[in-house]
Amino acid sequence: MIRYSSFKSFCRKGLPFVLIVGFARSQPVQKPLAAVPRFTLHDAIQAEWMRAAPNLKVDALPLRDRERYKLSLQRIGAPGSPRLLPPELETPTVEIWEAKAKEAKTPKERFTALHFLNRLKSPKALSALGGLKPDDAKTWPKHLYLEANIATARLQGGEVSEELQAFLDALQKAGKVEPVRAQAARLRLVMAGKEKGLLPLVKATPGSVLALMDAWNKGPWEKRKDHTKTLAQWSYTTEPTHPWWRTLGMQKPLSDERYEPMLQGLMQRLCEALPPNTPTGFLDDVSGVLAPHKSQQLHHVIAGIQALGRFNSPEALQELRDAMEIYTAWQEGWSGVLVTASLPTMRKLDPAEADMLRARLLNGDNPIARSAAIEDLPEAPADLNALTQLTWKDKDLEPQQTLIESYSRWKLPKENQMELLKPWLQHPDWACRYLAYQQLVKLDAAAPWPTAPEPNEREKKLLVEANRLASAGKPLRLRITFSGKRQVTLRLDPTIAPINVANLELLAKKGFFNGRRVPRVVPDFVVQMGSPYDTMDGGPGYSVRCENSLNWYGPGSVGMALSGKDTGGSQFFITTNATPHLTGKYTRMGEVENLDQALKILDDLELGAKIERVEVIE
Repeated sequence: MIRYSSFKSFCRKGLPFVLIVGFARSQPVQKPLAAVPRFTLHDAIQAEWMRAAPNLKVDALPLRDRERYKLSLQRIGAPGSPRLLPPELETPTVEIWEAKAKEAKTPKERFTALHFLNRLKSPKALSALGGLKPDDAKTWPKHLYLEANIATARLQGGEVSEELQAFLDALQKAGKVEPVRAQAARLRLVMAGKEKGLLPLVKATPGSVLALMDAWNKGPWEKRKDHTKTLAQWSYTTEPTHPWWRTLGMQKPLSDERYEPMLQGLMQRLCEALPPNTPTGFLDDVSGVLAPHKSQQLHHVIAGIQALGRFNSPEALQELRDAMEIYTAWQEGWSGVLVTASLPTMRKLDPAEADMLRARLLNGDNPIARSAAIEDLPEAPADLNALTQLTWKDKDLEPQQTLIESYSRWKLPKENQMELLKPWLQHPDWACRYLAYQQLVKLDAAAPWPTAPEPNEREKKLLVEANRLASAGKPLRLRITFSGKRQVTLRLDPTIAPINVANLELLAKKGFFNGRRVPRVVPDFVVQMGSPYDTMDGGPGYSVRCENSLNWYGPGSVGMALSGKDTGGSQFFITTNATPHLTGKYTRMGEVENLDQALKILDDLELGAKIERVEVIE
């Protein structure tokens, strides 16, 4: 390289001008460097929201961008896109998972294989735990609970070997066996005749009542019938002294403020477990559980109303009428939800009265009620166009989804279905467009992939926030405070699911969740919340895109509740054990902080627990 001072001296010493010119011309012209193609987080958010990826040369992208681009294509799911789920998750088979069980080494691999083999009803499910030794208990994750899966495997023909039993005994000694889960598993085995006695009695709490009632309800009805009568007649007594607690495997509960939530959960589970076509004479024995005027919990009232449909008697019909009259007048805000829940029961007890109720719900202003009414229609109504126009404007997705899917259920001619579906491809909400496309492509494989609507003002704000959070790359922390000063903190990852994380953040800042109730508690599975109706219906009045990934659903994972792809809104769930079958099918946003403390709260959460507030921790 020639320094400038040297070159100037060189010229003064007599270098011919032509050589100077020639030297200058011999240098190549410097062109601007070609821009390196990129696919940033911002590009991914935009593409996934619009459900259309830009046409890029993937091989020219940097490795990280290339991986991001591939994931976006998988999430978009347009025709020809690569699939997100591997075969073992998308179309699991016994053969695939029995082979994986033989290869499983880590606790995660073993649990997943055991879980899937149980779901596939394989008698070889316990092979996933083969080769485990007592020393392996030291490294087994504390909250990866095996009790329910082992009970299921035994009920499906599996046998616990001496080697496996030694490992399970070592888990017990290491304090990695949760007593309520173990008792629930043992109760299932006792009810099925696989074991003779229960484990030592566990403490009675709202959570243990739900867990043990779930186990009890899986037993044969003939074994449950007499106890159900006894329990139903006793359930509203004021003293918790009945020996039936011991039958379930629990200690006698203390008389405190949590006794009422225990009873509410117990009675709801009794309602849910009554078999279809329960003998009419049984109604008198369980009327104390079903009588809605004795409860002030929405979830229990709904369960009682639904249980009345399992009887075919004038008495059950009168109970239903009384419930509808009492609650629609007494509880403001319950009317639409309760009448909605009443329609299927009324259909079984009095079809003519159900017809009148359905007509009222179809033309009312409650979208959840309209959804139930559409579901109740056995064939397309004469005024289908009018119903479509009414449903088109609903803020909740349920009636729109039900109507779109009902065109095929009503067995309308193919041409009519296509004519009805095509306008939905222009609906302002992408979820409706996508639902219509799913139905259309069944009728015509060449149906074009729909375009997404341009974001409205609310959606623009959501996307701006999603980009901000993703660019910052820091977890978003949400603190949920339940009644009784119980707190669980969520740590959500906006680099994995920026749209869904931003959506929950904005809803929390608006106070959307404050004062709501927890409508779903399934022990050893999930706790779900976020419904504006305190049920598992409804959302915020819009839907958001799924952002699925292969991040494993381990204990304490936070995911979006859905009724199909891209139907998320405000409802979310927290897993209380590993749930591998959800992986890649529900947007996983993150996990709880301090898993040990969080699970103690979630495992003991009562149905209908009040959410005092959800707040963003800056």
